[in-house]
Amino acid sequence: MTCKRRAAKAATQLMAPLPSSRVKIPRSLRAFTHTAVDFAGPFVTIQGRGRSRVKRYLCLFTCMNTRAVHLEMAYGLDTDSFLKAFYRFTDRRGYPEQITSDNGGNFVGANRELQELVSKLNQRQIVKSTGIHCLKWNFNPPLASHFGGVFEIMIKAAKRAIYAILANAEVTDEELTSAFIGAEALLNSRPLTYQSASPTDIIPLTPSHFLHGELGRRTAPAAMDEDRHPRTRWRRVQEVIRHFWHRWMKEWLPSLAARKKWTTSSRNFAVGDVVLVINSQTARGHWPLGRIVAVHPGQDGRVRVVDVKIGDTVFVRSVTTLCPLEFADN
Repeated sequence: MTCKRRAAKAATQLMAPLPSSRVKIPRSLRAFTHTAVDFAGPFVTIQGRGRSRVKRYLCLFTCMNTRAVHLEMAYGLDTDSFLKAFYRFTDRRGYPEQITSDNGGNFVGANRELQELVSKLNQRQIVKSTGIHCLKWNFNPPLASHFGGVFEIMIKAAKRAIYAILANAEVTDEELTSAFIGAEALLNSRPLTYQSASPTDIIPLTPSHFLHGELGRRTAPAAMDEDRHPRTRWRRVQEVIRHFWHRWMKEWLPSLAARKKWTTSSRNFAVGDVVLVINSQTARGHWPLGRIVAVHPGQDGRVRVVDVKIGDTVFVRSVTTLCPLEFADN
């Protein structure tokens, strides 16, 4: 058994299909209907003449459909700081229907506080006074960063853009906020589809098309129609948005079907399987032994998340953090 535990390898599973929040057009035809959120940092800023230094954090919101980003500065990693950043986001981008995040303590606490606020007020009072609707919050399993690739890659790109703007300069809160907004404009002007070298080809689709109706960092074109009635203008904007979503389905959506890893299926974990739980803080010979007590199959029937019991405590873990030792059917 000692040799078997030392030679155990982490389990794998066939790559899951994309969630519906990434491949379906939202009913409202606006960005950030399905949103993912994550934190990055810290960024050190100077305060006043005393040059005291404090930590600030980047709170990134990204649309899971259009890949548009919204960057907010958080003054801490607690739930209150995140809720303030969240309300600043919703006041400018609208209230999302679904939010996806990892299992950070600030996200779990924010979800609990929002649910308590919704439960204390009836729906009519919510719509009338606060405009808060019941939203669905999806938490990825702990220690499974590949579940959140949709926002992890945007965190990487945002940090690169911010460091390119700031370099090694000492900045204040105001300057850091300006850097965040500049990085946001840069990321939202990136092309989503192939950009050819020919100037006669159509302009590639960018997240700014869904946010502003035009390519980022470009002044708005003058209106060509003579009818300036607000209702007519609103209908024209809706037609332009539908045009962008039609291009999104034809040009961007097919590119998401590529699978570059995890192309073979493996045996599904079952209740009663004995596994080793990978722990990066300890050596391989000291990884704890656990038993699976529940499985959570995906839409395709493949098990990628399980509940594993270690001692008297039950943890939610991804199968990539487990090493199978003995199967219950054997």
